[in-house]
Amino acid sequence: MKKTILAMAVPALLAAGSASASINLYDADGVKVDLSGAAEVQYFQDIGNDKDGMWRLDDGDLAVNTEVAVSPEMSVLAGMSFEFESEEALTENPTNGNVENKELYVGFKSDSFGQITFGRQYLLSDDIGITKDYELSKVSFGVEETSHGDQVAKYIYDNGTLYGGVSTYQKSDGEDDGTAELSVVDARLGYRVADFDVRGYYYKADDGSVKIGNATTATAVDVTGYQFEVEYAGIENVSLAASYGNVQADAIGGANDVINTDAFSLAADYTMGNTTFAAGWDRQDPEKGDNVNGYYANVTYALHSNAKVYAEIGDTNADNADLGYVAGMEVKF
Repeated sequence: MKKTILAMAVPALLAAGSASASINLYDADGVKVDLSGAAEVQYFQDIGNDKDGMWRLDDGDLAVNTEVAVSPEMSVLAGMSFEFESEEALTENPTNGNVENKELYVGFKSDSFGQITFGRQYLLSDDIGITKDYELSKVSFGVEETSHGDQVAKYIYDNGTLYGGVSTYQKSDGEDDGTAELSVVDARLGYRVADFDVRGYYYKADDGSVKIGNATTATAVDVTGYQFEVEYAGIENVSLAASYGNVQADAIGGANDVINTDAFSLAADYTMGNTTFAAGWDRQDPEKGDNVNGYYANVTYALHSNAKVYAEIGDTNADNADLGYVAGMEVKF
């Protein structure tokens, strides 16, 4: 119960991942070393009441990944990544930015059986979501805190058509003192056929906690969630996506659900030359409380395959929620 796990009662956390581009630093004698990174700066005003615009260092990543061939069929892996993000104007004691080690793992890889890794890394549930927003999808399915951890084991398999995996996070302090400790298990199963990509996720967290509404203290809960997603790319220059998910939090020792929420998302984008236009709609449908609909639209211009600029607006029908906007630039290698 030391970490907060969410649910659908607060906005989804947009966790930053490693940059997708990379530079090969070394490739000899069965050893490969790649370096990748990204920097992203925004001018951002969030959706809500009494919000104001601010400069935001949204993303700064640096990652090193190594693959060592130990047999014709097997390689060992190691990876580490670092995140640089400014707390300027976000805390009472702002800094010029902290460096956090986000990934530090080792593992094995084979073309026939897949890949298994151990250490500090993201869980499979970090990939949940089909939205095409940058910041302003506020009512879609999401998990907080427990999509990442130090004590993670993850297995993934992908043969191009069928793919899936399972990961687990155990927040243990190494002491058998009877204290409840957060544990998470999640899984993904997907299938690609023709122009469709269909997949499902399952998420189970035990001995977690969640803040309900405006509460200042957290309620001890067990959380179960699932989501189904489909993407379609059968129309030239157009991508369509839809999802449905549910998350339920049961109070430990209590008889009633503290959260039981359905989430729906639709998203589409259209690319014309170097410019991509995207829009989406999300809906949260809680068992208790009002339904909330969210909307966003953005435009992205690719200056290069490794550089882009973008602008986005978004809003919800929640009470006292004013329009939000963001403009930003990302450069990666």
